Amino acid sequence: MSAVASARTAPPAGRSLWQDAARRLRANRAAMASLAVLVAMALACLVGPWLTGHPHDRAYRDYVRVPASLEAHPRAEALPEAVRRIAARMRASVVETGQSGEDLRVVLTAARPIDQRLLAYFERSDLFGPARLVASEEDGRRLVLSVPIERQRFLLGTDGNGRDLLTRTLMAGRVSLAIGLLATGVALVIGVTYGAVAGYAGGRIDMVMMRVVDVLYALPFIFLAILLVVFFGRNLVLMFIAVGAIEWLDMARIVRGQTLSIRRRDYVLAAEALGVPPGGVLRRHIVPNLLGPLIVYVTLLVPKVILLESFLSFLGLGVQEPMTSWGVLIADGARAIQGEPGLLAFPAAFLVTTLFALNFLGDGLRDALDPRER
Repeated sequence: MSAVASARTAPPAGRSLWQDAARRLRANRAAMASLAVLVAMALACLVGPWLTGHPHDRAYRDYVRVPASLEAHPRAEALPEAVRRIAARMRASVVETGQSGEDLRVVLTAARPIDQRLLAYFERSDLFGPARLVASEEDGRRLVLSVPIERQRFLLGTDGNGRDLLTRTLMAGRVSLAIGLLATGVALVIGVTYGAVAGYAGGRIDMVMMRVVDVLYALPFIFLAILLVVFFGRNLVLMFIAVGAIEWLDMARIVRGQTLSIRRRDYVLAAEALGVPPGGVLRRHIVPNLLGPLIVYVTLLVPKVILLESFLSFLGLGVQEPMTSWGVLIADGARAIQGEPGLLAFPAAFLVTTLFALNFLGDGLRDALDPRER
């Protein structure tokens, strides 16, 4: 009886703000679906290039601007013409071709003996493997060859240089997502520190610090990016500096406004009365209470940074070959949109899907972390 009575009198277990926010986020189907899409996209970009079977910088000269297809290349109708081109380079003519499984039987003839070292032309082709000599007749003027066929699949086709578009799109996702996350992290660290100090200090310190932000706001982003390119060259680190050096301004303003509303709360005043130094107040009481709005803003800042990187790469100021990004691929596809619309459509689809998922997730986090929704 005592155990039952104690169970009846035990106070009900409560939920913290984060537990309540997690419950509301799980109830938001659009946000959870977006989270699943983002996880799948990140895994595909991280692991996918190793599974496609094509290096991202490998150029297939015989497969330039191949359309997207599930079928393996080369097609059967393309083999005789490819053999004739190789035979012409060997100064020979094709008498007979016949396919047996994954091998091609080729009979070559010439007016003079054929140098067998020239059989390396088959191996240099993207369509065939090393040719094997089956028979040499008529003093070497007639050769019977067995040539293996190298099968290749290009699910999204190839670009103007013969590189697999799927592999390059996934590699571009690595770069774009890395820039989005790392530049956002830089903006988060600088913006939170700067805005929290300005809002908590107040007075003249706040005024001077925010006037500095206003001056930096007046600098055009493209002008700053061009200056960085002129002085430091084009590289991936420059992209982090250029984007992170601008995006922390919005973060600083948001954090400063939130800090101004928090610094006179009772728990902050109590900490100050107990002798907690300003750094401890910021670290223990102000910044932790800013996490809700900051998490929401970060999910909205990542797509903004990805778009900025894509815009810079589109202008030729961003990622350079042999690396690539979604912006670079979209710029290349825009130049060939009339002949090959897939070169633009596929990278743009990856970019748009990621941006939509990030925005839906940001909206879901905003609703979940809103105290008025409890």
